[in-house]
Amino acid sequence: EKDNMDIFIMGPQKAGKSSIQKVVFQKMSPHETLYLEETTRIDTHSVNNNTYIQFNVKDFPCEINFEKLTPSESSSFMQCGAIIFVIDAQVQPYEMACSQLKNIMINATKLNPKIRFEIFIHKVDGDLFMSDTPKMETQKEIQTAIKRELHDSHLESMLSFHLTSIYDQSIYETFGKVVQKLIPQVEYLSSLLDLLISNCKIEKAFLFDVLTKICIATDSTPVDAQHYSMCSEMIDVLIDVSCIYGSTAENETAFDEESASTIKLNNAMKSEANTVLYLKRVDKFLAIVCLINEQNFTKQHLINYNIDCFKKGLVEIFSSGKKEGFPKPKYQLTYSAKNSDC
Repeated sequence: EKDNMDIFIMGPQKAGKSSIQKVVFQKMSPHETLYLEETTRIDTHSVNNNTYIQFNVKDFPCEINFEKLTPSESSSFMQCGAIIFVIDAQVQPYEMACSQLKNIMINATKLNPKIRFEIFIHKVDGDLFMSDTPKMETQKEIQTAIKRELHDSHLESMLSFHLTSIYDQSIYETFGKVVQKLIPQVEYLSSLLDLLISNCKIEKAFLFDVLTKICIATDSTPVDAQHYSMCSEMIDVLIDVSCIYGSTAENETAFDEESASTIKLNNAMKSEANTVLYLKRVDKFLAIVCLINEQNFTKQHLINYNIDCFKKGLVEIFSSGKKEGFPKPKYQLTYSAKNSDC
């Protein structure tokens, strides 16, 4: 049975739905999105960069008549894991958007009661949102308006709220959080990363889809926004350099089995050790990006060995899920990382 991994993007006209899809999944420059035309039909983009995480992203027109959906469109909701509802933070009042959200939630849950709803409070950039205070005030105002709209519908508990912008890393980080909620194996991937950072004295580790810069999983330690941003930007550097100096053969990608990158960050506080950013490919367009204290990076070959163990565990987690029914916790020990002075 196919996992409900598809993601639908909905919201009012000019809220930024299409911009999000184009920037994250089609590598459009944020400035180019200013010239996008209004979405008049469902626009589907398939994400199948690697063998493990595959789903469709559907951009819906602003007006959705659920009574006129075709049988195919109605059945597609059964494969939907999450609906992202985009609200333009710069356009007030928010009541009309909240009313549209309520209508979507009522009708979508009739087709699939398991759908998650993720509210993207979007366009929190520019002069209006120079600091965190107006962002948090806007989020509170929108949450209050939605709560008021949904007070008699028992749907409020199904919502999650996020502040996003296509002009920084927030849209990638937030989309990663949405995708992670839809991956049944994510807890086991996190446990596997916990083993890796523990045995190699890594400060933080992320598993990224390289093409979209979406984080598929991370270890259980808290995520620092600056650390996430640095790791995400490292992917851009690697891809740019690989495209220039990597393979040029037709139908070959510059991101291959040998792809890896190391960047040393000089610490302004000389009393503290420098940090190393290390990226290593683990599957097609899938890479581990981690932060390591430079003092713990002296035995890189042992870190690579442990990452190879992680790759084997990755294969077992997903292959066992297909054959025997997921989840099973045994993978955490099957390929436990080599405990050494990494």
